[in-house]
Amino acid sequence: MHLSERVSLMFLRLLITITICLIVPLWGEVKDNKHSNEPKIVSVLPLGGQQGSSFEIKVQGKALKGCHTVWFENKEVTGSIERLEVIENKPAKTKDPLAQYGLETVHPDHVAFIKITVSKDASLGLHLFRLLTPVGISNALALQIVTEPIIIETNNPHESAAKAQPLLLPAVVNGILFKKGEQDFYSFEAPVGSEILFEVQSDQGIKSGYHAEASVTLYKKSGSWFDPEKLVRLEIDGPSLSWEPIHKYKRISSAARWTLFRRFTHRFNSKGPHILSVQTFLGNGDPDHGYQLRIVPLEKSHYSWVLGKLAHPAPGDWLERNSATMRQLGSFKRPIKPNHLSVLYSRSGLTKQDVDNELSKIASDLKDKKGQPSRFSLSNLPIPVAETKSNDTVENSQRIIIPSLIEGCIDQVGDVDYFYFRVDTGQKLAFEIETPKKYPPQFNPWLRVYDIKGKLLVENIYKEYGGDGDDVMKTLERKTIYTFDKAGDYYVRIQDLSSRLGGPDYSYRILVRSQIPHLGRIELSLGVTSVLSSLIEKANHINLVPGQGQEIVLVCEKEEGFQGEVAFYLDGLPSGVQAWLSSPANWTESLLRGIQYRPLNTEVMPPIHHRPERNAITLFLWASPDAPATNHPKFLKLMARPLVKGKIGPAIIAGRLPFILIRQNRPVAVLNPNN
Repeated sequence: MHLSERVSLMFLRLLITITICLIVPLWGEVKDNKHSNEPKIVSVLPLGGQQGSSFEIKVQGKALKGCHTVWFENKEVTGSIERLEVIENKPAKTKDPLAQYGLETVHPDHVAFIKITVSKDASLGLHLFRLLTPVGISNALALQIVTEPIIIETNNPHESAAKAQPLLLPAVVNGILFKKGEQDFYSFEAPVGSEILFEVQSDQGIKSGYHAEASVTLYKKSGSWFDPEKLVRLEIDGPSLSWEPIHKYKRISSAARWTLFRRFTHRFNSKGPHILSVQTFLGNGDPDHGYQLRIVPLEKSHYSWVLGKLAHPAPGDWLERNSATMRQLGSFKRPIKPNHLSVLYSRSGLTKQDVDNELSKIASDLKDKKGQPSRFSLSNLPIPVAETKSNDTVENSQRIIIPSLIEGCIDQVGDVDYFYFRVDTGQKLAFEIETPKKYPPQFNPWLRVYDIKGKLLVENIYKEYGGDGDDVMKTLERKTIYTFDKAGDYYVRIQDLSSRLGGPDYSYRILVRSQIPHLGRIELSLGVTSVLSSLIEKANHINLVPGQGQEIVLVCEKEEGFQGEVAFYLDGLPSGVQAWLSSPANWTESLLRGIQYRPLNTEVMPPIHHRPERNAITLFLWASPDAPATNHPKFLKLMARPLVKGKIGPAIIAGRLPFILIRQNRPVAVLNPNN
């Protein structure tokens, strides 16, 4: 080694040592900071209002002393604090059940009464708001803005079907499950042949937890001569029917959950009256447990199946930032949009020119296929293919060209649909499923791929093993990936898993495309609290004090075999604030990949091809002691750029974080919420 190389190496080691010496003390300071003094809002009542209206909301929270400003992410909805009151009753000194997870139950000590004004042309959907105090900005809760008039739940008892509150459709009801065990009943008439959307939005507060999630059940009176009031259940939607593990709903931490939605549709084939009930899973209830019930004809719902979506999502978001999608990345609710291929390629590490070239090649290949349209939009691939009604046998399989977006329906009990396609040797395909109206367990789309001889190659039912390896759980997955060893014709079979369900509501969409290695979801967390990833406290804002720091853990999912790297950086850092990337802290393989055990009598765990690989890295923010305080909240953009084989892809907005650099001796002020 030459002398110059030795000097360079010594200098590099010295620099690393100095950096570690500087960061480690700061890291310890961050570790000791549990953000206990940060403002937290835990519940809001009511849960929304109508376009062009004004109404009062009640927001409970902790550390709200001196609260002075309501901050919305857009100007369509505004709020002003009318008064702030102290909550006197103190929680009982009992063991916190969340302590075992490294979390704490938040007990509110203040309640803020806020006047909300909604513009007449405000966007429909969720509008996020936060409260500002002298010590920073709070987590976010949301108000649901609708176009229908709001009905207030009656004060008259309606806790039984016989005393049900009558409604005229369309109806949006703001109600409260005031006490434990309470059920609220509503009655209505629906035209024969109509299809109605039913949706209940639960109290989104932190203190509510999984068991406070409201569900809605639809009944019809039996008309029996011996019991004319007997109810026959027609539809139900609730936590007990969810495919998701129960522990995923226990995210009770200092960062509030997003609003919880439960919905279904029903086609009415007979006259009413019909009865609807709202209740929680275990009958929980209290004066702060609010809900919003929405009953509207599907064709007049205006924004059906996008409720729960932010009215103004961040540009470039991979998934809409709503509870349903965030909690159900792998669910059948994840929409397959017309520009799906374009989005996937943009997250693969290809340059914009490479993406355009790839889509142009796909469009050119499709133009040469018989029966395909002659015009294509590069941003509107793949082309939808409508199911034919005669494709219920192998002999009548409907031909598709890859890529294709199949739009079909299990329109009757026992219906089976077949589609066939041709592949080349070694071709890798992905099969994605979306069910727009009914989801598991109401509709369980079972997809299987066969060769021309009838041999089953792959299906979307997977086995997962746990315990000592002898516990087996079967899961129905929305995405399946398979590599074809031989060129030739193959066919897809789709049906309901039970073969006992069917009808016009059992529609499906299947995207058959080439496997595209790409970046998936990117989550921002405040650190590790448990091996249960659902208990990780999500990062949704940053309050920094000069001379202090904050760590944020980035969890990046790599889907479909993505082998590249990812470069992260923050856009919009104010003067005096720096950010460093470092190695993950306290993250384990069990946390990143999920706890799995290999089956008995096997040496390796069978690969789960549809599951993304998860990687973690720590982002450390530090504000110098003389950093000037920001005058109002601003958004920091977390940018991600995929790196593949020495080529860097386009920048992706991985997240936006409201940020404030505060001085402990004076409050912050909001000048322009959109900056």
